[in-house]
Amino acid sequence: MGGGAQPSSAARPERTAFMVERTFDPPRRTPPIEEPAPPVTDPVPPARHPRDPMRVVLVGIFVIAVLYTIHFGRDVLLPIMLSLILSLLLRPCVRALYRIGFPEWFGAAVMVVLVFGLGGLGAYTLSQPAADWIERVPRVVSELEFKLGDIREGIDRAREASRHLERIASEGDAGAPREVVVRGPSLAEQILEQVEMVITNVVIMQVLLYFFLARGRQTLEALIGTMRDVDDRVHYAIVAATVQQNIAAYLATITVINFFLGLATAAVMWALGVPNPGLWGAMAGLINYIPFIGPAIMTGVLFIVSLLTFDGLFNILMPPLLFVALTTLEGNFLTPMIVGRRLSLNPIAVFISILFWGWIWGVPGALLAVPILAIIKILCDAHEPARAVGAVLGQ
Repeated sequence: MGGGAQPSSAARPERTAFMVERTFDPPRRTPPIEEPAPPVTDPVPPARHPRDPMRVVLVGIFVIAVLYTIHFGRDVLLPIMLSLILSLLLRPCVRALYRIGFPEWFGAAVMVVLVFGLGGLGAYTLSQPAADWIERVPRVVSELEFKLGDIREGIDRAREASRHLERIASEGDAGAPREVVVRGPSLAEQILEQVEMVITNVVIMQVLLYFFLARGRQTLEALIGTMRDVDDRVHYAIVAATVQQNIAAYLATITVINFFLGLATAAVMWALGVPNPGLWGAMAGLINYIPFIGPAIMTGVLFIVSLLTFDGLFNILMPPLLFVALTTLEGNFLTPMIVGRRLSLNPIAVFISILFWGWIWGVPGALLAVPILAIIKILCDAHEPARAVGAVLGQ
């Protein structure tokens, strides 16, 4: 009573037997858990300072807007950039005249008249040979077709097959609507438009170059004077002086080298009997401002000229091969030895810069590609956050 129901004695042995049976049950072995193999390479650590996606998007939009502005504003930006590069080249001459007593406005006027006068004289001297070669273009094409007869036959066969396919397609689409072709401006209109654009740009460049030379120093000093921190004034004054000195020395050196390369090319073409050697010398010296691509284009031009002038494989190959020898000597030995490593640039960066500025501004952009790249490198070297970019642009 009172203590609750007690289990019967008959049930106890059964529970004990069950407990004993469970106690002496052999333990079951669980299969071992296979650990994953260690990675072959160390895992990439997470970025310490992850980028904000919104900030990356804004930077990308800003870069696209800048490229759009540079490309479609080339009619305004190109004369400004050409005048600025020329002012960096001619600034030492204006400074030299200032030291001997001439005011800066007078030195600027002298430099503008001298540069554009010599340029106009050279263009007038070479205009007649260039016009003769332009007038010979139809005859040049016929002569090339005659001398390259086998290639011309293959092109004619391919052209005839293309016409045959077009006839088959037109017969199959007899009921198709006809296409309306809108004719563009004629060749004479295009040439006249280009001449007007060149004259306008030359006039703008003359005015801008004069003001850059006459008032550039005062404008830069006024801009630096607006900075409150003295250290910033000193820093940016040194950066501006470094850009001016290095770019002026680089452009002056390259100009002298290209001048003598043009003279050597004209002398070689004259010795080989190539017509108008002065034209090819001037073209070689000017186009050599575009590394890699310029000499390759000039080699092709000389090959076509020699193909039209001479007979025999040896006589045809001599002018372009000798020009290749001259440019190889200049590019691999003379220029590195004279210019030195002060503004040595990465060839990959130079080639990409030429392609980029050539795409943005055409041939003038390709001519300005190396000076612009050199200016960017100097500015990157002068600022701590951008020194990694300057190291990539240099050698």
